[in-house]
Amino acid sequence: MKRGFVILALSIGIAGCAGGGNADELATRAIAEAKENRLDAALQLFDQALAQDPNNLKALYNGGLAHLYLRRGDAAAQRFGTFVSLRPDDALGHFNLARAYAIERRREDAIASLKRAVELGFDKHEEIVGGGFEAIEDDVRFTQIEVLVAQRAGLAFEVSRRNGAGAYGGEPIRANRLPGQRINVQCKGPKVPPGVSGNLTDIEQTGCEPDLN
Repeated sequence: MKRGFVILALSIGIAGCAGGGNADELATRAIAEAKENRLDAALQLFDQALAQDPNNLKALYNGGLAHLYLRRGDAAAQRFGTFVSLRPDDALGHFNLARAYAIERRREDAIASLKRAVELGFDKHEEIVGGGFEAIEDDVRFTQIEVLVAQRAGLAFEVSRRNGAGAYGGEPIRANRLPGQRINVQCKGPKVPPGVSGNLTDIEQTGCEPDLN
């Protein structure tokens, strides 16, 4: 729980604002309360800001973070759902929406939102590890996404440490296909033919796997 609040404190205020000055002033006051660990007071102010302006990005994003810290997944999902509808290309918004869905054990929604965050460039592997995804960590798709983010961040990743890894037989997990994603490949079977660049689609066609060891 302590780490969750550190994330809140570091992330607070990164989103821009929309709407009238009254809502923005309320959201700014709410952020100050949250930084002092007075989350109940902060959430009241965030709610007041959203009553003034339902599309205030600062209140939506940071109010969502406060609900995440309190493990209120449904309330967080509502706020981040609205946030990404207004800013559909915001990777952090989709990532935090995935966290909210994971708290609520909405597996398919959590995987879809996390995948979208990675498609948009999310590369903070440490946030995935400590992001509260325990409810979906046994899903091979979650591991695929975690592998991609680790590779993007230049980190080594050992598949065997994941719960349920025995189901994978110790073999590298096939990479999840994400648009534009490129990875370093070492073939354990067929060699990459001349002209194959390492694009995930090409790798799947040749039967090569990314070397995750």
